[in-house]
Amino acid sequence: MSDPTASPESNVVISAFAPEAVGLHAALGDGVRLGIVRELAAGKALNVQMLATRLDRDPDLISKHLRVLREARVIERVRPPGSDGRQQFHQLPPGTLRTLPDGTREVDWQVAVARFKSA
Repeated sequence: MSDPTASPESNVVISAFAPEAVGLHAALGDGVRLGIVRELAAGKALNVQMLATRLDRDPDLISKHLRVLREARVIERVRPPGSDGRQQFHQLPPGTLRTLPDGTREVDWQVAVARFKSA
């Protein structure tokens, strides 16, 4: 009897439960968090205040959502050149962001892809 989780093409067993994918999808399932990712998809590291202003939300709320996104490894903390280290900046992980020929920004985490059209 064949294994139902095995890929027929390669006979490779595929996990029935992938925590990374589930965590990523759960993190992106909130409108505020998706808005944060959309802002970061512009390619620039942003801090809490910048995101709060752009999304018209309270900085404390943005901080809580950033923590969820970091824990799911959707984004990461960085220290941009010239920053004094007192503020935390966030960006998409290196290698996940690219711009398609039509200007669409694409974020590829390997388990999911998000595309954001330019406004």
